[in-house]
Amino acid sequence: MRVQDRDIIATVLMAIHNDEKFVEQAVNSILCQLGENMEFLIIDDHSSDSSPCILAILANGDDRIRIIRNSENRGVGYCAWLGMCEARGEYVIRMDSDDICFPDRIEKQIDFLEQNPEIDIVGAAAIEIDDQGNQGKLRQMPLSHDNIARVMWACPIIQPAVAFRRERVLLAGNYNPQLRRRIDYDLWFRCLKAGLRFANLPEPLVYYRFTPRSHQKQTLKRAIEQAQIGWRGCWMLKSPWWQYLAVMVPILRAILPPQLSHAVYRMLAFADPRNKVQTSP
Repeated sequence: MRVQDRDIIATVLMAIHNDEKFVEQAVNSILCQLGENMEFLIIDDHSSDSSPCILAILANGDDRIRIIRNSENRGVGYCAWLGMCEARGEYVIRMDSDDICFPDRIEKQIDFLEQNPEIDIVGAAAIEIDDQGNQGKLRQMPLSHDNIARVMWACPIIQPAVAFRRERVLLAGNYNPQLRRRIDYDLWFRCLKAGLRFANLPEPLVYYRFTPRSHQKQTLKRAIEQAQIGWRGCWMLKSPWWQYLAVMVPILRAILPPQLSHAVYRMLAFADPRNKVQTSP
């Protein structure tokens, strides 16, 4: 029986643009745990490298994989929005094209959502890896809904480690197709405002690719866009005044010289409020 003829319990949703170096490992880490009642939906954002060929080989003969290729580069927000519109699963598991899933990730997150019907969105911890796959630090997030909501301005959900109830997130407005950055940051604010409930699992379920390029200073334009998302979210949630100042930090980093910008990053990493919240439910 073909996947399209069966009831789909979960959709793994991944967008890709020119990620030929890592995509095969990312896809295989999903396929090894993807059940027959699940689908893997990949949105190719008009890649110009060998990514489309790699995906075609991986999908050959495997009807669990569905690939949609954009006719032009539309950005990550559009890809996520389109993927949510096309997904057929009750649950959506997000994945990035350069990360690696733990072999029991899907099972653990679906089991958690089924056993906790009051939770709509569940994340997890993640282990950083570099370009060569060498492991770095463990990234942990607050676990309970109240603790997550308290630091929503700091985005306490790791995007490639999240799973959620598709219909509930669609009711909150879906991803913003106009955004090209921080699409998760924007969505979580709106989900919290809509009354959705969050949780994070304490154990890592994803190897999260974090390279020296990840530390590079973003442009002022991008920093302003990120701060605007934070401001809108704080306004939406009627957050305390100091959170409006906190979401402006990316602008400060963007205008500082590189050495000072890196020093600010290290200082903020040490004082990250997501790590100060108690990590037991």
